[in-house]
Formats: sequence, C-alpha cells, structure tokens
Amino acid sequence: MAIAVLNTDRELVNVLSSVIEDMGQVPDGTTDKDRFLEVIDPKVHPIAIIDDCFRDVIEGTKQVYPEIEIVVTGDGDGEEFINIGATYYLKKPFKVQALVEVLGVLLSRPVSSENSGQKSLVYADPKMKRIVDMLNKVAPTQAPVFIQGESGTGKEVIARYIHAHSKRNKGPFVGINLAAIPETLVESELFGYEKGAFTGAYAARVGKFEQADGGTILLDEIGEMPPSLQAKLLRVLQERQIDRIGSKTSTPVDFRVIATTNRDIDASIRDGSFREDLFFRLNVIPIEVPPLRKRKEDIIPLAEHFIGIVAAREGVPRKTLSKGTKKLLLEYHWPGNVRELENVMERAMILTDGAEISEDDIMIDKRSSSQGDLYPASGMTISEMERRLIISTLDSVSWNRTKAAELLGISIRTLRNKLNEYKEKGQIYDDQEKGKLQHISG
Repeated sequence: MAIAVLNTDRELVNVLSSVIEDMGQVPDGTTDKDRFLEVIDPKVHPIAIIDDCFRDVIEGTKQVYPEIEIVVTGDGDGEEFINIGATYYLKKPFKVQALVEVLGVLLSRPVSSENSGQKSLVYADPKMKRIVDMLNKVAPTQAPVFIQGESGTGKEVIARYIHAHSKRNKGPFVGINLAAIPETLVESELFGYEKGAFTGAYAARVGKFEQADGGTILLDEIGEMPPSLQAKLLRVLQERQIDRIGSKTSTPVDFRVIATTNRDIDASIRDGSFREDLFFRLNVIPIEVPPLRKRKEDIIPLAEHFIGIVAAREGVPRKTLSKGTKKLLLEYHWPGNVRELENVMERAMILTDGAEISEDDIMIDKRSSSQGDLYPASGMTISEMERRLIISTLDSVSWNRTKAAELLGISIRTLRNKLNEYKEKGQIYDDQEKGKLQHISG
C-alpha cells in the first residue's frame, strides 16, 4: 500500500514523501498529473495528497474512486474542496505534525476488505434452514445464482455468504446496486472506460467486472437494468470478456455472477422490460428468500443478534427483550423485513434506559401489527398483492374454494388456475399453505 502525492512543487513532493516514509508508509509522489492519473489505484493508494491547483484531478479522482481518502493542500477555500469530496484540507503553511495527525487518523480507519464475506447466517426457521442447506451445496460451484425476495430480506447477505464459502473467497466480492445508479452511468460503472472516451474521462477507469476478476460480482436489483444494456451484459456473461467504453480491444475477465431482484421478474419478461435469454443465463440456481413475516421463528434470534452487534459496537451491555416485546415483534408484519428489524433494534438499544427493552421502547406502528400479509411492502408488485389477497381470503373461509371465489369475484376455474400457478412458481411459502394447496388442487 502507498500514499500518492501530487504537487507542482518538486521540493514539497520530496518533503511530503519523507514524512510518509517516517510514518512507515510508502510514498508515490509526482508533479505530473497525467502520470498521477495513470497510476492512481484504490487497491494501491488508499490515500492521496493533492495540491488544490489540481481541482479537476481532485474532483475526477473522487468521482472515479470514491473510496480514496483525499487530503488537499493549498492556501484557498478549504470548504470548496471538502464539498467536492476531500476528506481534509491543510492550509499552507502547515506544520508537519498537522499532516502526521491527519494521516494517522486516516491510516487508523478500518479497511474494508474486498474478500471479506458473510461467514455465517442467523436463522431458526425451517424455511431458511432449507435455503442454507442449498447454499452450502451451491457455494463451492461456479454456477450463477439468482436470488429473489422483497426489499430488506437479506439478499445481499446471502450473496456474501455464497462468496465466503466459495472457491473464490480469496478473490474480491464486488457489488453494484443497479437501482441506485442513473441509467446514463450504468455502462461505465459496469464495464469501465478509457481516458478521453468522453468529456470528464480524466483517466481510464476499471469497471465492476474487471474489479471482480478472480472473484464474485453481485448485480443487485438486476431487474432495474436498462433494456438497452441487457444485450451487452448477456454477451459478457457468454464470452467472459468486456469492452471498456472507448476501447478497441476486449479484456478477458474471470468472475462468478450473483444477481438479485425484488421485482416480479416473470412480469418483467412478459412486458418486455427484461430479456428472457438473460434471465435463463442468470437463473441457473434460483433462490427465493421468504419475507420475514413468513419465517417468524427467525425474528427473535435476529433481534437478539442485532442487539449483540450494537452492544459490541457501542461498548455497552446487552439488553434483554421482555415477553411483551417478543410478542409484539412476532405479531408485527415487518414490511421492511430484516433491514427494518435491524433498525428497530438499534433504536431500542440506543434509546432504552434500563436493562430490558419493553414494548414502549419499540418504535413501530403497533396498530397495524396484525395486518400481516395484506400490508403492502415497499416495492411489492400488483401480482404479489393479488397472491396475498387470494391466500388470505382462502384462509378466512377455511380454504373453501367456492366461498373464496365468491368473495373475490372470480370463477372457481380462475381461482384454481391461480393456485396452480403459485404452486408451480414455488410462491406458497408456508408449509400449511402447501398442504392445503395440494389438497384442493390435487
């Protein structure tokens, strides 16, 4: 690892390099911005010290490599550079000790390891046990995995678990959330670009696929990928090589792909927003993660797990859950799934004064805790709402198809077809539901 230095003053570059060496680090100094842009790499340079006369380099480096901590030196307006991404601004003339203190803070920060993974999963529900059993069989292989589930169910956690237990666990795990990136930037984020490929391309940039070489790439929320890029992604998956924007040559890459979505991907294929051939390429090992309300046995173990995490992080004693709190947590519908549970427990740990977390310490909508499956979760599709309404109605009439069809305003044949469709797609999560479904559709 090295600390990059860019300054027009060669003597100052030498001084800064000496300070870096005295701290036991490796300096990589230059006065040439083109050389700086050619060699800068977050895997090699976690920190860069750049003079404020190179504003375009500072801004471009932070855009391309947001993980690099940038210390700016100069005699101008420090706030301006903080606003464009600098971590610190040292105003000239500054004391050597000030630089040492700044670098000491940055060097002491925990480094996020690319090959770090989710070594274990917290679960108690039989549904999750079956999924974990499958993961343990799938992880050592090279097969693509397609994970479906509502937002917050832990799809990325499962992806990291697969990587951690794979033969690629020494390689990088690179994730990209396709729902969080503007459509115009998706191609450059995935495949990278060459210097000068377009306005603002100050230096060549390695895309996510190249970063994942030798490891695993997670295409999070693949259902949000623009249709215009799906054909290019399909070719990359088939040929195992990428074309950077502006490049005339292809670069071979070695990766395993895991994709996730919270969409009804079948509906997306039907309406033409997602390519069926791309789905077949990704859906070699399908995994459907049930929502938290469908695996209630996981709720308390997960809540206690999150309590332990917060306690360790904050250096405070663990708190216990009262009986009333456990009952409340089990009855709540959890529209935000595991992510919402984690947030609720963190708030409770921080705001609770005593050693026990009571019902009053749980910040959720207690009035709607019994609404269960009919409560529309964020990102829920119309077809999923329809499925839940049908199942709920059947439950309310003890699975009498005639009564359920009357209440729903549909024919018995339509109801039977819907239930067969859910059965074929594996969209009946509960064992009791499966038994009833087999009985009425057999």
